[in-house]
Amino acid sequence: MAVSAPRPVSAVRLDGGRLAIDFANTIHDRFAADVEDYIATPERFVEWARRSGAIAAGETIDVSRLDGEGERLMADVRSLRDATYLLLSACIDGVSLAKGPLLVANHWLLSARQSQSLTEGGLIEMYADPEDLRLPLKRIALDLVDTLAYARASKFTLKHCANQSSCGWIFADTSKNGRRRWCAMQTCGTASKTETRRNKA
Repeated sequence: MAVSAPRPVSAVRLDGGRLAIDFANTIHDRFAADVEDYIATPERFVEWARRSGAIAAGETIDVSRLDGEGERLMADVRSLRDATYLLLSACIDGVSLAKGPLLVANHWLLSARQSQSLTEGGLIEMYADPEDLRLPLKRIALDLVDTLAYARASKFTLKHCANQSSCGWIFADTSKNGRRRWCAMQTCGTASKTETRRNKA
């Protein structure tokens, strides 16, 4: 499988509708021969996390002193991303959630809960340690739980992009008629319509 040179993180689309979905979608054209990993380095992961909201405004996570921690961080990123994609896909397909991905997600969920506390105002707050490079993963795990719960409660419908030949992205369909088919009309929707016109010509 070839890997393309990544585009700027600022150009990465966030079309999933949920943090956990956008995290699962950080591989461009998942089913293509030539894929692009948007967050292939710690620096890109942190930049994406800040852009997507996994790192909140005003929070600072320093990646300048990673030393040998970078590879371990990225192994954790890839592990949770794969688990997130498989769990969301299982929900779409209406099948039981697999044990392997569940173990990964539950590990990060437990870690996230251990970083939370109840405030005097009765709200749940997460302690944001600037040394904690895995803070975004904890937030993603929490959002994954909410995403699956909202899908079960029919607050939206989880779907795969109709461009299954290469895209593989997931999105939360919140449209009134529930007929959204593409991760984004500007990308896969336009490409599909162009291909349809070409085949009819």
